[in-house]
Amino acid sequence: MCHKASDRIPYREKNMQRMFHAGCSAEEYQSQSKGYPFPDLTGELCPHCKSGYLKKHGFYMRYLIQDGFSGILLIRRYICKGCGHTVSLLPSFAHPGRAYGVKVIVHVLDRYYATGKRMCEIAATGVCSRQLLRWFRIRIRENLNMLVMEFTKIMTLRAPPVTAGPIGKRTGQFFECIRSFTAEDISLKIFERTGKTYLSPLSR
Repeated sequence: MCHKASDRIPYREKNMQRMFHAGCSAEEYQSQSKGYPFPDLTGELCPHCKSGYLKKHGFYMRYLIQDGFSGILLIRRYICKGCGHTVSLLPSFAHPGRAYGVKVIVHVLDRYYATGKRMCEIAATGVCSRQLLRWFRIRIRENLNMLVMEFTKIMTLRAPPVTAGPIGKRTGQFFECIRSFTAEDISLKIFERTGKTYLSPLSR
């Protein structure tokens, strides 16, 4: 049974996305289809123009790969009556702009840095290709300072939990820090603060 989605939903300015706590698995979300209890943004001010109001604007389809699941999800969309910009609602298990879900991304990167195995060895497990893992690694290193800073703020730590040193070592320390948390929760909290998450491009 899927829980009602949270009313606290940030928006991502560039792509006009809002991420919300799904409260269920991707399979449950998919099975409910249009019957899923999406957060209702009807009547809210548009986050783009700040003057028009949002109304329901149907759905679009998005592909997701995560934890043995691969399939098409329906994404609820709203449109501003004034400026015409749309706002879409992205469930927290998905990563903005990526077909792979948050859990898969965090799992494969954590495994890579924790085990010290080569990319081809990690790719041989079938989670993702060596080329994709390489791209994940490049982007996570580009985002590392932002991720560490936001994690420090979220956890109200006095100092960053990552020590100085080579980028590979610091990246491994970051994944070690978040290992005891739910990958989706950290993703959502960072998104709430910045409009970005693990692999989001830092530049607009």
